[in-house]
Amino acid sequence: MAASTNGSSPPALKFLIYGRTGWIGGLLGKLCTAQGIPFAYGAGRLENRAQLEADIDEVAPTHVFNAAGVTGRPNVDWCETHRVETIRANVCGTLTLADVCRARGLVLINYATGCIFEYDAGHPLGSGVGFKEEDTPNFVGSFYSKTKAMVCHVPILPCFKLRLSKEFSLEWQSGNRSEPLCSIYNVNA
Repeated sequence: MAASTNGSSPPALKFLIYGRTGWIGGLLGKLCTAQGIPFAYGAGRLENRAQLEADIDEVAPTHVFNAAGVTGRPNVDWCETHRVETIRANVCGTLTLADVCRARGLVLINYATGCIFEYDAGHPLGSGVGFKEEDTPNFVGSFYSKTKAMVCHVPILPCFKLRLSKEFSLEWQSGNRSEPLCSIYNVNA
């Protein structure tokens, strides 16, 4: 690690990651391993405050990453018929983790979704006009998106929100997974 400007070494990093079984959470672990960054996956359920506090006590992280939540299996339509489970993880769980991190003085990096916005008259497809974090979510076509929108304007600082949008291409759909699946298009501190 590089020395800071005052001559002292920067603090060592140690990450606590939620979402081990998901695509993003799994990638975060692989990235940490490749970069030599110590990390642990959280064992607690997001909606269980005591379990989250136990994870933090055990791991003593410098940063917490939330890539957990209910997206539905086999697809997002599952959330339509499992609304309680979806709210419990995507709303209650996210807010509980954010509150625990706030109380402990930890920075939370929350992976959110871009699936809370849809093109409209003010944001026409292909215009290059994008949405801002302070814009009101306007996509209500799925219960999943509704739960993600429920927490988008709740002040859960200190928190960085990374909104991801899946970019599907014909190559990806045909099985050529060399194309990028996601891109970060909004980072808020």
